[in-house]
Amino acid sequence: MGHCRKTALSIFLNTKCNLRCKYCYVGGSNSNCIQKVINKNFIRCAVLDFFKQYSSRHIRFFSTGEVTTSFSALKEITDWIRTKSKGVKFELQTNGYFSKKIAEWIAENMDVIWISCDGSPDVQNYYRPTVNGSTSSEIVERNIKFLAATPLVLGCRSTIGARNVYRQKELIDYFSSLGVEAIMSDPIFEPVSQLCNATHNKESVNLMDYAKFFLQARLYAEKKGIFYGSIYTVNFDEKTEHFCRACIPYPHLTTDGYVSCCDMAYSGTDLKMKDLIYGRYNEEEDRIEYDYNAIKKIKSRTASNMPECQNCEVLYNCAGACLGEALNETGSIFGIKPEVCEVIRYLAKHMPLNRKLHPYLHP
Repeated sequence: MGHCRKTALSIFLNTKCNLRCKYCYVGGSNSNCIQKVINKNFIRCAVLDFFKQYSSRHIRFFSTGEVTTSFSALKEITDWIRTKSKGVKFELQTNGYFSKKIAEWIAENMDVIWISCDGSPDVQNYYRPTVNGSTSSEIVERNIKFLAATPLVLGCRSTIGARNVYRQKELIDYFSSLGVEAIMSDPIFEPVSQLCNATHNKESVNLMDYAKFFLQARLYAEKKGIFYGSIYTVNFDEKTEHFCRACIPYPHLTTDGYVSCCDMAYSGTDLKMKDLIYGRYNEEEDRIEYDYNAIKKIKSRTASNMPECQNCEVLYNCAGACLGEALNETGSIFGIKPEVCEVIRYLAKHMPLNRKLHPYLHP
């Protein structure tokens, strides 16, 4: 189903990470990255506002670090939210590098989990070493296997770079061997933070190469009963005015006390992404102040209102592509990336459109 159907409140729990991913878009690979945990009173205000405004009870835990490194805060917040409404659905996006104890808690308390893993051990260990420079694949594999055997919905999200772009079929086999039935992939994109290192540029891929090998792997996965999706195909199953939930906008709570509409706008003080910020927590008054002019501007980012897209044959199965990447790389929420447009049109010619709703929503 269209990505904007993901009516969730996203909580950026912390900035502390236990891995040093080579392509980190927020500068987590830099040891000087400031570590903080979100204000819990901010979360309480935002959750109550969200429950008043929407019928959705979908809470998504995300982080510009690793959520489970603040495990006690995660448990406390989850328990509190459950006291405020019935039928809450919890989703966790994680790097999968955590203890057996945490894995057992996740199995009992989460409904959906997306584990970021880049494939077989040689790829995973190259792209995602630990903070100490050791390998991460063994622990991540163990946790994927364990959680795949539980009732919760499990998916794996892979970042595609030079090391795995031509090995996407192998990616399917690897995750299949661990019991995974849902896989999403995104090519490496330009970092937001200036702290990111030079590895990013070296590992970026030709997007058309990614698309061609994605198609092969997608058909291969389908035969094995596995769902394989891409950030570029999230709206192929139904027409939409909005690329994703960011365009609605649905709230994302930053660790520095702002309300953002997108995972890429992880700080309210980052002027580069300021157009995606539409609220701020007033700690003295214990309330969130919303900027309705900012909300209006974000909402104007629709397929029908994208100046450079109006003659595109797949406009309403794309809706302008990723809002965060557009702002980050063009300086405008209405900007486009021509190489992405080419890839989406190519994929649309080789995949069915508007026929069947995807069983999984992109994390």
